[in-house]
Amino acid sequence: MRIREAREEKGMTQTDLAKRMGTTQQNIQRWETEQVNMRAETLVRMSRVLGKSVAYLLGVAPEGMSPIADEYEVPLYESIAAGMPIEMIPVNETFAIPGSLHDRYPKAFLLKVAGESMNRILPNGSYALIDPCETVDEDGRPYAVRIDHRDATIKRVHMLAHGVQLIPDSNDPTYHPMVYDDTDPDSDDVAIIGRVVWYCIPYDWQF
Repeated sequence: MRIREAREEKGMTQTDLAKRMGTTQQNIQRWETEQVNMRAETLVRMSRVLGKSVAYLLGVAPEGMSPIADEYEVPLYESIAAGMPIEMIPVNETFAIPGSLHDRYPKAFLLKVAGESMNRILPNGSYALIDPCETVDEDGRPYAVRIDHRDATIKRVHMLAHGVQLIPDSNDPTYHPMVYDDTDPDSDDVAIIGRVVWYCIPYDWQF
């Protein structure tokens, strides 16, 4: 096992790695000294945290094989408060996405999906990858938006001549499209945060 080697290359202590893994320092020590076997899902998660392939951590990577995992850690936000620029939000948690996605969307971040209004395409509790933008380039696609002074939400966006329509995509018929009229002074303002380009589920997802 090359866990210690990879950890030290990252400049992390056993305690640092334990925090990222959601476990104890004692468990990290046991894994590094091979006192106990690691579960497959734990090993995959560690490869993401350390930025190394599973084969590298196991010490079985063939000669010439890249030791680097083809993944990239991006910011994960539980929510985006009204009026808060993305670049000003503290990054307290990250999550690994495929490196090819990061290459296509280098400024993208993950937003946790809350609620059932988009459950046909984005399960409640999943992580939606958001490519930041301020305009709607693809009408009818799902976007992260801010409605007036509320936290961010995700809806399909249909641009109108003088406003915008936000359309849920849900199995629950109690969710309805909402129209926001630019000509109505009492209508809420809608700001585009970014387009949804991908989603994934947490490591501890319950099926």
